[in-house]
Amino acid sequence: MDRFSVHVAAVLLEEGFSVNHRKTRIMRQGVRQRLAGIVANERMNVTRPDFDRLKATLTNCVRQGPETQNRDAHPQFRSHLEGRVGFIESINPMKGQRLRLLLDQIQW
Repeated sequence: MDRFSVHVAAVLLEEGFSVNHRKTRIMRQGVRQRLAGIVANERMNVTRPDFDRLKATLTNCVRQGPETQNRDAHPQFRSHLEGRVGFIESINPMKGQRLRLLLDQIQW
């Protein structure tokens, strides 16, 4: 595996990039490969805890009202939730669709 990382570093240097070896990690297939908060193994996805937390917030908004779930006092809470759902839709449309259905059920 060391030879592989040497070859990758050489190609990157040839292409004009610099390699930060302290931040370089070789991640095998069985390990969750996270890039900027997104899981990038076989296909792009959001982490399960992030999805579950947003789904719980949306479900509680439907059941108890959105004012009970705005714990961080977002001034535009509806826009905040729409943005988070839109982000998940852009990464995983099927999961995003499930969240969008919950978002549409909220009584604002």
